[in-house]
Amino acid sequence: MNIIVFVKQVPDTNDVKWTQNNNIDRTNMESVLNPSDKQALEASLNIKEKTNAKITAITMGPKKSVAVLKEAIAMGVDNAYLLCDSKFAGSDTCATSKVLSSAIKEKFPETNIILFGQTAIDGETGQTGISTATRLNLPCISNVNEILEINDDSITISTETEHEKTTFKTQIPCALCINNYIYKPRIPKIEGYMKSQDFIYHTFDMYDLNLKPEEIGVKGSPTYVSKVFKSEEGRNCKIHTSDEENYIETTIKEILEQ
Repeated sequence: MNIIVFVKQVPDTNDVKWTQNNNIDRTNMESVLNPSDKQALEASLNIKEKTNAKITAITMGPKKSVAVLKEAIAMGVDNAYLLCDSKFAGSDTCATSKVLSSAIKEKFPETNIILFGQTAIDGETGQTGISTATRLNLPCISNVNEILEINDDSITISTETEHEKTTFKTQIPCALCINNYIYKPRIPKIEGYMKSQDFIYHTFDMYDLNLKPEEIGVKGSPTYVSKVFKSEEGRNCKIHTSDEENYIETTIKEILEQ
């Protein structure tokens, strides 16, 4: 069984800078492995322990994104690839899914399961996994909490949203989006760190994936960020004396009834 886990390097949310196009400037930022993607990595490693699957981690980004691939290798992933091209810069979820799906079609057509984190902390759209699966014409289940059963032909999983918990069974190949805070990602062992330092990763660019400039990056993105700003938190307090007890009780009741 072959598993692909798409991972993403995201900015430290305390140190975000922006380009003139209102995209995140990833060149000199402090970065981490997206938390949901780390959950997806752990889910893939759990499958590997049950099925002897081969796991490949893939990330799209600048050359420094190799850091998240090294982290994936240290955790126990078998192989890793970087999708890197200046033409990829500024891609929204639509253009990103075009790149990721092309990577599967062109380089990894024998993939059985594709795993994504449910969301990325630099966008929180939750669209990339579903969009990629749609382009590949694969069944996709999001908000995955647990993989209950897996065999060569099908997989059974449980999902959880703010509204309900549900169990699904779907055919393989398929795509799954893993919820955050579900798994406890393992701490790499010394031999894992050693392997990650010596690991030679491979890079695919636009031409390797048979893509055109107008399909990707800013040109291939139908959505864009029109404005960004840092919200200012403020609190307006009113002090009420005990003489206004009835007023306070009435106000609280009105708020609860809204």
